[in-house]
Amino acid sequence: MYGKKPIWLSATVWALLTSYASSLECSVASFKSILETLELDISVPSSIVYVDTIVAGGSSFDPSPEYPINATNLPRLCAVKFNVKSSDTTSYNLAILLPDPQKWNGRLMTTGNGGFGGGINYPDMGEYTHYGFASVSTDTGHLSDIGDSSWALNNPESIIDWSYRALHGSVVLAKQIVPAYYGDNETPTPSVEFSYYTGCATGGRQGLRLIQLYPDDFNGVLALYHIDQSLFASITSRITELCDHQDGVTDSIAQDPAKCSIDYAALLCSSPSASQDVCLTGPQLATLQKMLSPYTINGEIVFQGLPLGSDPSSLASESNPIGYGYFQNFLYNDTSYDFTSYTNNDFFAATSVDPGHATAKDFDVSRFEENGVVKQYHGYADPLIPIGSSVEYVTQTLYTMNISDSRLSSFLRLFLIPGMNHCVSSAPTQPDAPWYIAAASQIAGIAGRLIGLGNVTHSVPGYENEKHDSVMALLKWVEKGVSPDELIATKFVNDTAPTVDSQRPICPWPRVARYIDGDPKLARNWTGAYYTGMSGIVLILDPA
Repeated sequence: MYGKKPIWLSATVWALLTSYASSLECSVASFKSILETLELDISVPSSIVYVDTIVAGGSSFDPSPEYPINATNLPRLCAVKFNVKSSDTTSYNLAILLPDPQKWNGRLMTTGNGGFGGGINYPDMGEYTHYGFASVSTDTGHLSDIGDSSWALNNPESIIDWSYRALHGSVVLAKQIVPAYYGDNETPTPSVEFSYYTGCATGGRQGLRLIQLYPDDFNGVLALYHIDQSLFASITSRITELCDHQDGVTDSIAQDPAKCSIDYAALLCSSPSASQDVCLTGPQLATLQKMLSPYTINGEIVFQGLPLGSDPSSLASESNPIGYGYFQNFLYNDTSYDFTSYTNNDFFAATSVDPGHATAKDFDVSRFEENGVVKQYHGYADPLIPIGSSVEYVTQTLYTMNISDSRLSSFLRLFLIPGMNHCVSSAPTQPDAPWYIAAASQIAGIAGRLIGLGNVTHSVPGYENEKHDSVMALLKWVEKGVSPDELIATKFVNDTAPTVDSQRPICPWPRVARYIDGDPKLARNWTGAYYTGMSGIVLILDPA
């Protein structure tokens, strides 16, 4: 009946669950009794931070630096927060939101974090309760915004918590807490029937890392990757214009930049065809080409460049804390490290040490393949994480496991979204690009405020199905064995209200949608008939 088999708890835990009286209350006493009875696979939480009953439409969570907005308009649920000791010197917090028993769908949804930030992702958690999920998130052991890595300085145990330990421990605990809360003597619940994960950016890395280290954690993963700054938008718009026509329609969206060939000389101020308002000097053009080209060492690609059509203005500042903070606080434990002294040796040090073993580079995921699937997505105009990184993950998995394309696509599919920025929204220079697929960070938080959906609506209004909702598509793939052959991305009118402006099919890589005829704002007028030019593998070199 199901495409992938569920993960069951041990017989010992099941026997314990059936001993509970019916209808556990949302109280400290109830959860204390669970913790005292269950034989946990991780350290017993040192404390229950709080337990609270949330009334329908309510909210009562403290915002964090990483998630400064609150989860609102929640369904009636029970909220519980734990603190777990992870080492002699560290601990992490996790929270679980538990819908009323008659609303629970038997599933668990775990949601990830972003950047170096630490905070419980209540906005995304709140959205998943509308689907009926019990949802869980962790602060990964610290509180900070996405660019602040100061907490990692000389704290290797904290780095391990951030890398994977806190997330895995939260999943293990939630898989035992949730059925214990819902189970009773009349209608016992033997387990969380299906376990899902969704995250973008660092959240995507977290999910991909856990399927490598702990393949039984999840059944389904939705992972989501000096020129004067004033010139970037104009130059990016010009590049988008040059790449626009390839899909058969001119709409200010670069559908497949990988197949776009740019005559960079036309951007030189000395070129007869160049606009003097949007042009570059020779040294500036060399800088732009370096940003858009792969990072190579001794002629070998070690990291992908930014895709054509992305807006690198967010990277224009030399002192980007996500960059230099990693070397200061994770790698060298030396806040005096000067990024201007960077050499290839720093790259080799980073790849060989891999603080906290955070990098998702164990590409043989055969054990996860037995139970789970991954639906990966990435914005083609992402200026923070090059889209080639996601393509690399897929191709490295293919070659490492030495499997066929068809076998790979039976459990791993990558969706590249043209014109989408980092996780959410259209790129500034491609404002009409459809991007909303109800994915991580989109249905709450920044996206919730941006498009006016808040914490009320998750699917696209009027299109509540697996074609338009990536979470529903993931459930159907795991539980019914129906793999997603396309997603339909949505653009809302002015990005301010839940009124659909345009929609476009997004195909699994390497297929790309191409315009056929008629109104290009209608998804039915597109087909996934041709293949992208995006391919290749990044090689991680030894310093020798």
